[in-house]
Amino acid sequence: MRRYFLLPVLSMALLAPPGLAVDREVIELQQSVALLQGMVRELQRNFDEKTAVMRTLIEQSSGQMSKLSNDMAALQESIQNTVGNAGQRMESVGMQVQGIQSSIDDLRARLDNLSQQVSKIESSSQSISGSIFSSSEPGMGTPPAPDVLYNTALRDYTSGNYPLALQEFLEYLRYYPNTALASNAQFYIGDIYYQQGQFEKAVQEYDKAIEQFPDGNKTAAAQLKKGFALVNLNLRSQGMEELNAVVEKFPNTPEAQLARDKLASLPSSGGRSTAR
Repeated sequence: MRRYFLLPVLSMALLAPPGLAVDREVIELQQSVALLQGMVRELQRNFDEKTAVMRTLIEQSSGQMSKLSNDMAALQESIQNTVGNAGQRMESVGMQVQGIQSSIDDLRARLDNLSQQVSKIESSSQSISGSIFSSSEPGMGTPPAPDVLYNTALRDYTSGNYPLALQEFLEYLRYYPNTALASNAQFYIGDIYYQQGQFEKAVQEYDKAIEQFPDGNKTAAAQLKKGFALVNLNLRSQGMEELNAVVEKFPNTPEAQLARDKLASLPSSGGRSTAR
């Protein structure tokens, strides 16, 4: 599929008249194709890993259900052998049987759920490649699903592939600016600049996360890292102000504790500090 997809682009480049610059749109299209092909490979690898995990869970659950069935059979035999014993013992055995039966029912439900998830993953994986490649041409197709695009960007971020992760998070905000994870995407854009030592840009992107998503999942983290970035820019008083704001606005969060620790490590300047 990739070979046939690239033929039109290569043909356009070969047929271009000598002396003329290569069409800028063709270059951009080639770059997009390379990026999307990398995404497809990552998605396929992620799918294979998830499928293997699902199948392992199914096998483990099947083994547990078989063991529980054997235990239940043994208990039923014990009931038959001790039917003449006191009523209290019978009641205890009956409760054990009921508990095992509940466990079997729970495992059966889990197995059904896992099987459905495997089926969904397999069916969705088959359509991912086609949908992503078709969306690479201008005016054609649709963007990847929000969870696929976000998870791909987050995986590239955690693996240190910052240029690719930055592009993917920007695409996520372009297509899905009103989702619950939009604030996370904006935070990670700022954090990519922070990790690369571009603290001024990091502050600008953290500000967007704070202002555009005041109730977002990463608002506290964005303000904390903004304070760190300002300190790294030798704007200590401004950085301390941001860190104090984290302590005041989010007092019982891990970010607040990190802000206190940072404030305690800064040389005293006679300014306000609520670190405690």
